[in-house]
Amino acid sequence: MKLPFGRYRVEGESMTPALSPGERVFVRHWVREPREGDLVVVRDPRWPGRLLLKRIVRRASEGWIVQGDNPEASTDSRHFGAVSRELIVGKVWFRY
Repeated sequence: MKLPFGRYRVEGESMTPALSPGERVFVRHWVREPREGDLVVVRDPRWPGRLLLKRIVRRASEGWIVQGDNPEASTDSRHFGAVSRELIVGKVWFRY
């Protein structure tokens, strides 16, 4: 049985200044559609075993555009395109 939530550790600088490496986030697995501005955990479309923490920028015809808050340190939709809804693991509810 899959739990409706998960805990993840932030690695890398892609979400600074909003989130720093070493911080942890509590993620609620989806009960609704993503919205612009949501911080989400997504599966990397190139390597599905790799999880990424990104911000929803907008919806596109082919999926969701996600980006890091620190463009110089982020691998995101600018590199791999839009992500499908199935690749979005959940929304960040809070950090700790």
